[in-house]
Amino acid sequence: MRIAVGGFMHETNTFVPEPTPWAMFNQEGAWPGFTRGPEVLTRFRPFNIAIAGFMAVAEKAGHQMLPLSWSFAQPSGPVEDAVFERAVSYLLADIADAAPDAVFLELHGAMTTETIEDAEGELLARVRRLVGPDVPVVASLDLHANVTQKMVDSASFMSAYRTYPHIDWLQTGQRVAEWFDRVVAWGPQPARAFRQMPFLIPIASGCSMIEPMKGLYALLGEIEAETGVHLSLCPGFPSADIFDMGATVIGYGASQDQVDAAVGRLAQAVVRSEAAFLEHLAKPQDEAVTLAFQRAGLASKPVIIADTQDNPGAGGSSITTGFLKAMIGRGAQNTLMALYHEPDIALAAQAAGKGATIEVTFAASGKGPGEVPLTTKAEVVAVSDGRFIGTGPMVGGQPINMGPSAWLRIGGIDLVVGSVRQQPHCIAVCTHLGIDINGYDVIVLKSSVHFRGDWQPYADSVVVGASPGAALDDTGVIPFEHLRPNVRRRPMSNQ
Repeated sequence: MRIAVGGFMHETNTFVPEPTPWAMFNQEGAWPGFTRGPEVLTRFRPFNIAIAGFMAVAEKAGHQMLPLSWSFAQPSGPVEDAVFERAVSYLLADIADAAPDAVFLELHGAMTTETIEDAEGELLARVRRLVGPDVPVVASLDLHANVTQKMVDSASFMSAYRTYPHIDWLQTGQRVAEWFDRVVAWGPQPARAFRQMPFLIPIASGCSMIEPMKGLYALLGEIEAETGVHLSLCPGFPSADIFDMGATVIGYGASQDQVDAAVGRLAQAVVRSEAAFLEHLAKPQDEAVTLAFQRAGLASKPVIIADTQDNPGAGGSSITTGFLKAMIGRGAQNTLMALYHEPDIALAAQAAGKGATIEVTFAASGKGPGEVPLTTKAEVVAVSDGRFIGTGPMVGGQPINMGPSAWLRIGGIDLVVGSVRQQPHCIAVCTHLGIDINGYDVIVLKSSVHFRGDWQPYADSVVVGASPGAALDDTGVIPFEHLRPNVRRRPMSNQ
């Protein structure tokens, strides 16, 4: 079959007031910028992304790939309506020109624009109207998708990642391709089922390396093997104030009774696990710091603090100073902090050179939660152009661009600053500068979970900490206004 392949990905934090412009979809970082046309068939091969996995497996099965466009931006505020229309117009025009037998789209599932809550649902509905009811439209989704009924109704089949950190991003594209022939055999409207869970799941509690998610994904695989029903479990993206935000289970198969039963079984297991999701709520900043140093005193490996509420992977600015001030205040030694999005500081360090002492101001804008300016002196230990090859299971082997970067030292605290906002997905964000991460007592990372794929083997333990930031961890205190009624905002709560 002739399959059109493309993608449009954004995870939207609706509590970030600044809209996301087109320039952010053009920016190269840990993943490529906007790509359209024949380059789609070659550019993504080294990357852990779904379109690369789908194309590789589908081509081996004898299908022909027809390139559309692909775009991705770091999580941030609502996508500008004009940006959404621009990206969708490219996809629709190229689909119309290609007249394909089927369509594959790499989507996130938690995109919101200035005026459209369910951006993926709208995109899929437009694709469905264009190609008609009989053309298979399949998609990959991020594990944090806020899946909607409109998405389920418009697509023939969707499959979401099953790991957080997203180690299986590429494998999810492969999985869509592996199920593709079955989807075609099921017909244009295969049996499907969709369940929304009655409570919200905090972001860090969705990590698949810890319980209860670890066991729930294992159960998902068992149910699939027993029934032949394809299942996805999405914890949702809680920094989105929309009606359909939250955890979901979706399933596809040949028999509606089988699909309903399989989805119901997994959904019931999620509900039974509700209390366990409370065990991983972030600890307040000062408590997290105290606990980390207590553990470090007994450990032979570094203790990691996850600065989860300034996670750029959830829309955080990656510049907040709460943990930095706490470390300076306690005179912390043997401490490493990464990754700060401070282009001006990085450029100043590059201009001054290795060994220089410069005056720096972190969070100079002072605009968002926790963005309280901090001016201090810092030694420039090393600088780089920020280009290196990623390490670990999530980004290993793929080229990464942090932009001009620097290793700074403030007393006993080492910091890494870069010019392209992104998470410290792998240890190479530090080691490419010459840093030996094994020599620290405590490491503070601006991330919720993704760091675990590469960093956790080097760590004694992880403490999830809550310092002021734009990506609130406790769903019970997020100021939702548009969330549908009758959803428990914190597991086991009354409301």
